[in-house]
Amino acid sequence: MKVGRLFGIEITVNPTWVLVFALVAYAVASPLGPLAGKTLSLGERTALGVAGSLLFFASVLLHELAHSLLARSRGVPVRGITLFIFGGVSAMEGEPATAPAEAWISAVGPLTSLALGLLFYGLALLAGDTPPGLVLGYLAFANVVLALFNVLPAFPLDGGRVLHALVWRATGDRLRATRIAANVGAAISVLLIVAGIAEALVYGSPSGLWLTFVGWYLLQAGNVERRQSEMRSTLTGHTAVELVAPPELRVAADATAASVLQRMRDLHAGVLPVYVGERFIGFASVDDMAKVATNELATTFVTAVMTRVEQTPEIPASAPADDAVRAMGAAGSRALAVVLPDGECAGAITRESVVRWLASRLEPSP
Repeated sequence: MKVGRLFGIEITVNPTWVLVFALVAYAVASPLGPLAGKTLSLGERTALGVAGSLLFFASVLLHELAHSLLARSRGVPVRGITLFIFGGVSAMEGEPATAPAEAWISAVGPLTSLALGLLFYGLALLAGDTPPGLVLGYLAFANVVLALFNVLPAFPLDGGRVLHALVWRATGDRLRATRIAANVGAAISVLLIVAGIAEALVYGSPSGLWLTFVGWYLLQAGNVERRQSEMRSTLTGHTAVELVAPPELRVAADATAASVLQRMRDLHAGVLPVYVGERFIGFASVDDMAKVATNELATTFVTAVMTRVEQTPEIPASAPADDAVRAMGAAGSRALAVVLPDGECAGAITRESVVRWLASRLEPSP
């Protein structure tokens, strides 16, 4: 759910954020939380809990906003910020050009959280032993913990990205740095999982399950980051026209919807470009095929339901291949029309054609 924009950056709240918001509010308002020992009404506790939770997520938002603003100042476009169950994430459309830029962009988030922790601590001292002062003290502690957790060298946490930048600077090899940072992150994630399971089994603590969940998330996210880095490295130096779908991923304009669906099943493809001879005229997707009644699949031509070339986003044939992949994701399109300098269409790029091109060039991860 989009909730607004800050400095031109779109802010989105994932539904999972509501759960964590409620948990933080409960933790603040609970008689066992920072307000323990204070005689307060249910309404007062609820108000302080909601206020504390709002301030906590404002802190998370400022943490991510610091990443985003510094990234934008270093030439990295930022699509938006999303708040979700694990805090927040800045969606950057690209990567820093240098290792120092990556290190600073990564480090500014924990530094912001640490600064917020000191700010809340100072406010807590001024408020004294009052309910608001206790909530401010809790927020100071939470921000310091957030800063310390994020500096763990577990890719893709901020600390893992700083480690990546340091290894990249030392070796001059960005991909090698990614693999090293991802391996270190995987080791730390496994330790978190084991520690969480041990805590849950030995002490019966629910927090052990949460620690296990966090470790599992970091392990999966690190693997995704490594695969994406390998993909970007492989795409570097290549152009969009090289990603055009080969003949085996195309269908003819006189094909029926039934035959196109069967072809999709055989190729495990969700999208197939439609051609007349060597001319790209549109693409057919599973969603397009779903518009056709079952009893009409055999008599309906694919051209009647396909998405036409005029409705397909375009990209120059000479554009970097990495830009083509990003453009497809940013446009939310299942295909891109590749346009030659003379205005003619050289063909279409689909997700399946990109995956096949990458599979033919990516080496297995060690």
